[in-house]
Amino acid sequence: MSLEQTFNKAASYLQTLASELNSTDLLKFYALYKQATVGTCDIPQPNWYQMKARQKWEAWKNLNDMSCDAAMITYIEELTKLSPTWEQDVESEPQKWVAVSRLLNAEEQISDTDKTFLDWIKEGHEEKVQEVLEKDQRLINLMDTDGLLPIHWAADRGHSRIIELLIKEGANVNSQDSDGQTPLHYAASCGHVDVVKYLLSIGAESIEDNDGMKPKDVADVNTLSYLLSME
Repeated sequence: MSLEQTFNKAASYLQTLASELNSTDLLKFYALYKQATVGTCDIPQPNWYQMKARQKWEAWKNLNDMSCDAAMITYIEELTKLSPTWEQDVESEPQKWVAVSRLLNAEEQISDTDKTFLDWIKEGHEEKVQEVLEKDQRLINLMDTDGLLPIHWAADRGHSRIIELLIKEGANVNSQDSDGQTPLHYAASCGHVDVVKYLLSIGAESIEDNDGMKPKDVADVNTLSYLLSME
């Protein structure tokens, strides 16, 4: 098996370890993935108030000029430290692994009774989202403390059915967060090709954010080619 094939399997397997990894580990793997698949970080530094984006940018930038092959090797080595038998696990249950190309979610587990509207959206729980909206439709346009609307979180997590539901209830497909980013920015940067296709099919526009970046400028390697093909 080639280095790239082994790396791709390692990246897919990482999905299964989400609950075991802390934010430091997640950022490390994110940075190595970007270095391995894109190369040296050459995108502008996010503004200071873009906390998540800045952390991801700094982790990637700190790898300096590490080669793509070296990043792949390091990624595989770090995964092997965490899970020495991961390759055997992949071979024994190949249907279980799904490719992942974004920083995994690592929110703390909370009980159902304490979950908010956004928690249900992040988890992709359509019935709960519908139930809450029936009680208060105004939540569709409620911006959270991070400056994101519900549709941004749905795009970030890749929940196209939730996006459909929010759009049906009146959400704007081109809604911009406090940084000027649209759902298409989030879906593109997180590598959700199906969500990108859906958003474009219902009228999502290639809007510049506050830093002048369009969705294609922040796109993950999995979505960039598709976005470019639509121009």
